[in-house]
Amino acid sequence: MSDSIDRILEIAADAGRAASQICRAVLAEAPASPDAMAKLGKEPVTVADYGSQAVILRLVQAAFPGHGVISEEGSAHLRESAGDAGAEQIVRLVGQVVGEAVDFDQVCAWIDHEGPAEAEYTWAIDPIDGTKGFLRREQYAVAIGLLRHGKPYAGVMACPNLPVDLALPDGPCGVLFVAAEGRGCTRVALDGGATEPAKVNAEATLAAARVLGSVESAHGDPKMVVAAMERLGIGGGFVRYDSQVKYGVVAQGAAEIYVRPRSKPEYRENIWDHAAGVVVCEQAGGRVTDLDGKELDFSRGKKLTENRGVLATSGGALHDAVVAGIAAIEARA
Repeated sequence: MSDSIDRILEIAADAGRAASQICRAVLAEAPASPDAMAKLGKEPVTVADYGSQAVILRLVQAAFPGHGVISEEGSAHLRESAGDAGAEQIVRLVGQVVGEAVDFDQVCAWIDHEGPAEAEYTWAIDPIDGTKGFLRREQYAVAIGLLRHGKPYAGVMACPNLPVDLALPDGPCGVLFVAAEGRGCTRVALDGGATEPAKVNAEATLAAARVLGSVESAHGDPKMVVAAMERLGIGGGFVRYDSQVKYGVVAQGAAEIYVRPRSKPEYRENIWDHAAGVVVCEQAGGRVTDLDGKELDFSRGKKLTENRGVLATSGGALHDAVVAGIAAIEARA
């Protein structure tokens, strides 16, 4: 098959939609009651996570067998923990989505697909980014990134619970972001509709900028973020979202700053947690660096070992000001 960017984006978008079907189907079969859901533990997210990865890598393997893959999941844990009910459910749901009979070993083989180790293109896959958001039936993302020679090149993010119109939170939900180097970024309703460009709000001032943070406080340092907002006079408010959905919110101009400080000094980010989102944000006109203003280095394996946290903004002078503000606060600490 051709490695043209059109073909790459077609397959990635199809994979995002297929994975979203799995995720939605798992939630549809799970208890609606939070208490009943809690008693199931991680069972629903386990089935959705592995089923999502299976349908993504089935398409990637068939279309691009010469591409490499770095992904969060492997089937060993699934084989150990699924049990008969979990194995039946994942086989049934994957079969429904791909439109053919499958068995458990086939699903596991798709999950474990890695491709060649030294490839020009490498897919960085997070089948469900934001597992706690998924379990709360709030925000999560299917994140499908593609690196070329170790640099972010294309990204697709399926956000099944993101309102198509953020001004109508009770309206239709599900947004698909599609982006690639030199192609810009588009957004379209996951269930179909008109495709439109996604553009950051490049005109925002610090006084009006809106800041995004993680719902889970363990994912960052809220005190540092609040201190930076106060020092810089950032006055647009603070909003929490789970997962790489935050990159999409910045990309569509609904917020201007996403700060992800390291929760611990030794912590390094996983590349699958950012590869797709970085392309989406940057191709919408934004800028993504680490907290020191350095470009994110995706060429070091599974971790961003050379970077300290992540900062995504609508770009320009605003980005430089936030980097400088963080540095000043940390210098005083």
